[in-house]
Amino acid sequence: MSRSDSEQTISSIRLDIPPRRQWGHGHGYCGETVVQAFGLYNGAWISQQIVRDVNKGEYLIHHLTPEDDQQRRPLGGGGGGDPLTTLTTLKFSYIAWDYQNACQPQFPAYGLWIKRCLLQGFPIIFRTKLDQFFGGHIMPITGIDYSNENTFDEQDTVYYYSLFNREILKQPLSILGSDPAERRVYCNWGCVPLDVSIRFAFNMRRFP
Repeated sequence: MSRSDSEQTISSIRLDIPPRRQWGHGHGYCGETVVQAFGLYNGAWISQQIVRDVNKGEYLIHHLTPEDDQQRRPLGGGGGGDPLTTLTTLKFSYIAWDYQNACQPQFPAYGLWIKRCLLQGFPIIFRTKLDQFFGGHIMPITGIDYSNENTFDEQDTVYYYSLFNREILKQPLSILGSDPAERRVYCNWGCVPLDVSIRFAFNMRRFP
């Protein structure tokens, strides 16, 4: 669908992925809940616990440092294997954000990559940082309002879920991409660093 104003036409895409609630114990099941939601999008029920069991620990989209792992274990989290191997085991196909080869600052290319994935019908699992120290939160991006499908536009607005309630969050890329150390503006459930620089997202494609 689209709407016009005096300046430009805004197009929208929303994937048919309704909000879900994550389990709150075990240091939280945010990553597992996103995988579950994307499984349902593809017609498969996958329990949050099955995702954690296959992953042999908390499902995260970054590799834990020993310090982070130690902090998570008393709360029932930590551990875990390679998140991409777990997706393969669960019969997903995917493309990960190529953080190792993207030019800095990465966020403009990252924002365009997110838009192109959504336009192909592929949802995004992504990770934010709440500040420069805390690891952040994993959530699903399921929609976007955009003016040009071929370029990065910081006014493009993405739609995502916190996984703590059924509220649909929306945030312009100009706010979602921010330095966690500065936090000049409020961003729901954290922001994505402008340098990105680690595996902050991958898309989830349909089952082979």
